[in-house]
Amino acid sequence: MNNRILSGKGILQGKAATFTAAGEKYGVNEIYLISHALLETGNGTSPLATGVKVNGKTVYNMYGVGAFDGTALSSGAQYAYNAGWFTPEAAIIGGAEFIAKGYISAGQDTLYKMRWNPTAAEKYGYASHQYATDIGWATKQVKQIYNLYSLLDSYKLTIEVPKYK
Repeated sequence: MNNRILSGKGILQGKAATFTAAGEKYGVNEIYLISHALLETGNGTSPLATGVKVNGKTVYNMYGVGAFDGTALSSGAQYAYNAGWFTPEAAIIGGAEFIAKGYISAGQDTLYKMRWNPTAAEKYGYASHQYATDIGWATKQVKQIYNLYSLLDSYKLTIEVPKYK
């Protein structure tokens, strides 16, 4: 993964072992984690990826956690500071934990469910607990994940196909 996927990807270069460890620890697919980080960090080059000073400490945020529209840099950096993400590795692992505990364990275990949360929309009649504001987020992730898998020689893939009434 380092040579075929993360080479030339800014601060994410050489971090395959960290993505793999994060995925194993929290039960999240590492190719998804890499795809998510690549999208949110502009291929490892955004200020949140390369480090932002908060209260004199450099923090990192690889998945855009807490980065709200209009204040993405400051709110994302503050979230990283509060979470203790003071190294790129801590941000990769901590972000995987955030996704696993906040979305996957809540039943939002697909890109579509993370973005649109159809269960909440059906239950409450309005959208809530959505990972991203970009309506194309899930589609962008799918395309990127497909491209990343095409760079690998072998992998194990499990697919869930939801069935709606």
